[in-house]
Amino acid sequence: MNADGLATPTMRRVAFLLIAFGLLLALDSYLGLSFVYKLWPLLAAAVGIGLVGMFLKGNAKVPAFLVAGVYILCFSALALYCNFTSWAAMAALWPLFIAFLGASFLALFFLAERRRAYVLTGLLLVSLSVVFFLTQTLGTNWWWTVLVLAGLSILFAEKAT
Repeated sequence: MNADGLATPTMRRVAFLLIAFGLLLALDSYLGLSFVYKLWPLLAAAVGIGLVGMFLKGNAKVPAFLVAGVYILCFSALALYCNFTSWAAMAALWPLFIAFLGASFLALFFLAERRRAYVLTGLLLVSLSVVFFLTQTLGTNWWWTVLVLAGLSILFAEKAT
């Protein structure tokens, strides 16, 4: 390792990943491959993995790294799915963005601090996402469940503290 700290094994891995992805894009450009451009979510996934790794291996456990990393990983999976199917599916899949935030809070609960507020917030957001998804697919007669779930979560949060 030099004085700048740039010769660390992690930086070497990042360098090799960038070189490999760059060569793959070059092959796509010059050989006319049509699927490589659809792999861009893998770059975002690499950032998400890096953020989660920084949280898990770091001395100072910064919760923002975990939350952002989990959210980016979930988004990357959705973007990869949409790239190989159709982005028109997003009209039905938009509640997943709320679920991704809920999953981030649940990861925070299980991997960082066992605070009840984290698990309640995570479950509320995932439940809200499910309600929106069901409301969209089953019909609008179920919109009132959002208010009931929000009220119940407030009552349970008061009881928990």
